[in-house]
Amino acid sequence: MKYLILSDVHANYQALSKVLQNETYDEVLYIGDLIGYAADPYLCYKTFLETGGVGVMGNHEYGTLHPDVLGRFSENARKGILHTIKSIPPEYLTHMATLPEVLAIDNFVLCHTMLGNPLSFQYVFPENKESSYLLESFQKMKEKDHQVMFTGHTHKPCIFKEKEDKTIEIYLAHDGDLYLDDARYVINAGSVGQSRNGVPKAHYVLYDPQKKKVSFRSMDYDVKKAAERIFQEGLPEFSGQRLYLGT
Repeated sequence: MKYLILSDVHANYQALSKVLQNETYDEVLYIGDLIGYAADPYLCYKTFLETGGVGVMGNHEYGTLHPDVLGRFSENARKGILHTIKSIPPEYLTHMATLPEVLAIDNFVLCHTMLGNPLSFQYVFPENKESSYLLESFQKMKEKDHQVMFTGHTHKPCIFKEKEDKTIEIYLAHDGDLYLDDARYVINAGSVGQSRNGVPKAHYVLYDPQKKKVSFRSMDYDVKKAAERIFQEGLPEFSGQRLYLGT
């Protein structure tokens, strides 16, 4: 079984459709934030449902369902969520409300952020290997006997590895394959629709649990069209301009 693991699509249909049409996989899994920021939440959520609808709750889905928390979001993020609310039909919101905070499959688990309190949506960036949130996630993985966790939220692909002495190693992830040993791993899949690692492409992961093989991938897509759609919908210019920079 080869899983295509996608996070932080953020309503970028140009990026999502390019990956789905050009990658080889058996099943698609989503790690949250299908919507927000960009212009096409309807098309992205429709595609999500058409490709199985298997995924977890991101903070932008949570904000869409609970507008009372929008004060916690940046202005650009709030405008993207308000665009989502007016763009998608009630039945999509009903489905969105059923998304779990955490989803376990085989020996791995999906969570948009960290496992200790998933709906707090804590950030753990690559430089945060000493984070208590990260250490708590490794502990939760041990309790549930999960070897691998896939996460998103920061838009920065990376790997956290828990060594035998319980210290954490961090690796920045570039395109390529990794065969896992028996250690525990928290793996950030990066962002399909709004990269923030300086590489303006769609970033994602392929995972084969039988081979214990993780493949980091990035793919070019029509950034110009995605940005123009943002401008056409009257969303913040910054949300479109950043797509060209990958920041």
